[in-house]
Amino acid sequence: MHPSMMALRSRTRAMRFSPAELELRRPVWVALSELYLDTEPGWRRVAAVCAASPFGLSQLQRILFDEVHPVLRWNIHAVTGVWDGFDEAWLVASIVARRRPLLRMSWFEARRYPWRELAPLVVAARRESGAAAG
Repeated sequence: MHPSMMALRSRTRAMRFSPAELELRRPVWVALSELYLDTEPGWRRVAAVCAASPFGLSQLQRILFDEVHPVLRWNIHAVTGVWDGFDEAWLVASIVARRRPLLRMSWFEARRYPWRELAPLVVAARRESGAAAG
């Protein structure tokens, strides 16, 4: 196989997570999935879950756009979208089954819904929790 094809193939492998990684990501996936419901999101609640996670802002952005968004983006545009929450087992299985994206445009994503609304709230929640702990 040509080296360029091997590189392409390696970039498109399915996402693999250890059991420990799955347990860290699961609450973040569930929280971020709320941003794709056919209702007004609980921004502060979602931000609090993200802030309490061990993931940095850039990792949270990747989790949102590489893992959650591809699975749930259809619901934003659906006429009668899901409004009462996604089944957690389905959500996790759908994310794990996806392939990693080939192209990333993080400069664009930083200004894109829902990240532009969520990121400042995560930062604020981390500041508040740091002040409360101190």
